[in-house]
Amino acid sequence: MGRIKTAFRAFFRALGDAELARDLDSVLDGVAAAPAAGAKALSPPAAPLPSEPAKRQRPSRNEALTLLETLQREGRLIDFLKESLDGFSDAQIGAAARDVHRESAAVVERLFAVRPLSDEAEGAILEVTEGFDPLHYRLTGNVAGKPPFRGTLAHHGWQATKCELPAWSGADGAARIVAPIELDVR
Repeated sequence: MGRIKTAFRAFFRALGDAELARDLDSVLDGVAAAPAAGAKALSPPAAPLPSEPAKRQRPSRNEALTLLETLQREGRLIDFLKESLDGFSDAQIGAAARDVHRESAAVVERLFAVRPLSDEAEGAILEVTEGFDPLHYRLTGNVAGKPPFRGTLAHHGWQATKCELPAWSGADGAARIVAPIELDVR
């Protein structure tokens, strides 16, 4: 493969440099070409030529759109949220919500494996000591002074134990498409 590369480089350099082309002719004819006074010797180009075409960059797509696309494809979440619920009975809405809930929950579990941040039951009394991480606790109610703070657990919080979004492999022009047009051909 190296000889092919060398041949192409020699070809294109010879096209642009008549003196180099004459020197190459001499070498190819078996005559060692000694550079004449002031003549160029065979040497690498001043600026290296690219050895292979530039690789195409992957199209950029926001990971939030990838998640939204996955929730739509598997759980029909956007269809459910964008549908007007006027004119549907509570039973019909409940039946649709049950399917969207089940499928969307499966997506969230598969991609993020969400788990409670606290094992304590809601309603339990907890104490937060000095130096607590404010990203782990949101204090509400009568928060005054310095820790420790005692309060009733209103919500156990959530944390993702993994994040495995599908890799985007589409074209740049489709990077913002969350759901393609579906056409039932007859």
